[in-house]
Amino acid sequence: MKNIKFKMFIALLTVSALTFTACTTEDPEPTKPKLNFLAGDGYTSTDGDIVSGSDFKVGLTASHDSKIETLVVTVSYDGGTQVSPLNCTLCDTTINKETFTIDFMNTVENKPGNETWFFTIADKDGNSTTKSITFNRTALPKAVRKIDITLGNQKSSNVGSTLNMTDMSVNLLSAARASAAMMDLIYVVDDNGSSSFGAPSSDDVNAFLKTSDWSARNATKIRMTNLTVGKFSAMTDSKELLAEFTSSAATTQWQEIKSGDVIFVNPVSATGKFALVKVSSIGVDDTISLEILVEDE
Repeated sequence: MKNIKFKMFIALLTVSALTFTACTTEDPEPTKPKLNFLAGDGYTSTDGDIVSGSDFKVGLTASHDSKIETLVVTVSYDGGTQVSPLNCTLCDTTINKETFTIDFMNTVENKPGNETWFFTIADKDGNSTTKSITFNRTALPKAVRKIDITLGNQKSSNVGSTLNMTDMSVNLLSAARASAAMMDLIYVVDDNGSSSFGAPSSDDVNAFLKTSDWSARNATKIRMTNLTVGKFSAMTDSKELLAEFTSSAATTQWQEIKSGDVIFVNPVSATGKFALVKVSSIGVDDTISLEILVEDE
């Protein structure tokens, strides 16, 4: 009798152990495929600068404990949404291998700015890994030309206060209103005698000049620089201008100015030229003398 009870006790322990094991066993966490960039001559493997319009090559090496089904490549231009690159046969590829090494080649946009390329590999269950590379597109410096400009403020009766940065023409307000889409920069003096540059879209400009009814009000970007008059005078190419163009530093649409300042101005009119503007002098005759540096054509 004791032997039977003992056997029953052992059987119960065994069942309990099996039940406990069954309840506590969990499926292993799915593993993600591994993806790395190849380094070496001719390869881009880290974020960095690249001349606009240049070709690049990224080496991809990947492995997984099951088959890697797909490789997808997308790109974001200047902070925009990710898109599929044009004319890219490798950007949506079936791999179907546990390991692979492949070279990806393409070309960055032919203008200053930035772009980020995303490389994603995935298995049949959707387990994926993404790596990215960001290019800061720079342009080769070009020769520059400097243009002397005189603007009048809103109180001037015979010297225009508005600058067209396509042809660098100075416009009276009546002419500016008629060609609003081409107007990029306006000179204003407030009631305290302080001088400022403003974009046509600026609320401050509108407060002085009533531009809210213009057919177009360009949101020109303006930024005070740390460049000195001496540095400006010594410039023979567009290196510093391009550095300001690609800078991520904040811009405004209204900037108080004084003699000796060097300002970066980036118009948004269709053919307006981004420029460095040196304030040469501010006259007592409601005018301001400027020297404007742009890339030579």
